Amino acid sequence: MTPLAKEVLPCTWAAFVVAACTGILLFISKAATYGHNFFFLGKMGLLAAAGVNMVVFHLLIARDVERWGATPHTTPLGARIAGGLSLCLWIAVVAFGRWIGFTLQAHPGS
Repeated sequence: MTPLAKEVLPCTWAAFVVAACTGILLFISKAATYGHNFFFLGKMGLLAAAGVNMVVFHLLIARDVERWGATPHTTPLGARIAGGLSLCLWIAVVAFGRWIGFTLQAHPGS
């Protein structure tokens, strides 16, 4: 995992920065409308949970990542749980994000 992470993480961070910037610009365009939308608020909560999952993984679980390859097919249980949780959270983020546009209600004056 270590060589792959060294290759992929810079691209991941760059994509995150671009997505965060465009997301902020989109939010600013109709902040009052998005701020009252259940799916937008849910998406923000899911993004926060995904961030916490990432921090826990990197600070606690991945500390001994160099040892993971010592014995074949023995990814630690914590890493498997964090990976599964990450997949579920990101699928939910996409689903909630997709539903935002279908549920927006314009506020007067917007």
